[in-house]
Amino acid sequence: MPIKTIIVDIGGVVLLENPAFWERLQQEYNAPSNVEALFYGSESPWADCRTGVIDERQYTELVARRLEMEASTLASLRQSLEWEVNRLMVDWLKGCRQGGREVIALSNADFSLEQRLTDFGLFDLFDRVLNSARLGVAKPDPAIYQMALAHTASPAGQCLFIDDRPKNLEAASQLGLKTVLYENFDQFVLEANRLLNVPE
Repeated sequence: MPIKTIIVDIGGVVLLENPAFWERLQQEYNAPSNVEALFYGSESPWADCRTGVIDERQYTELVARRLEMEASTLASLRQSLEWEVNRLMVDWLKGCRQGGREVIALSNADFSLEQRLTDFGLFDLFDRVLNSARLGVAKPDPAIYQMALAHTASPAGQCLFIDDRPKNLEAASQLGLKTVLYENFDQFVLEANRLLNVPE
């Protein structure tokens, strides 16, 4: 069956982590070498933030406390430096929409996702933006993929799900979605275009 709907992760796919953010935390604020784990590791407050239990302000305050930083300073750094736009991926998604395919964002994110996409000029790239913090459930819980499918007329077999985490792809695949792991754009585009029957 032809792919009619693209369901795509944001962080790590459409927006890429900016190495300068982590470097600045370490160089100017003496953050430890495992600073990323303080933000997103299993012991971090990220699990509560991505499911809407706490908001991004509370999350930033908790992480700042661990880093012994002012929360306002960390919030400013996050806003200005944490993410950068993956222009190649944005152009590919634009091509999908121009070709008549539906494009849905499905992201484990905090409540600021929609504003962040707007600030980057990306919100209108998507037909719908599904944010785990607003849904109250996060990938790889099967429920979030079922919610995504409820927002499209396409059956699972006509949806392509793109994510940078294998465990998220495994859960989607079990529900019948086609999947592609995003590691880098060159690798991704070969696999995705093959599924979309786009000539090389």
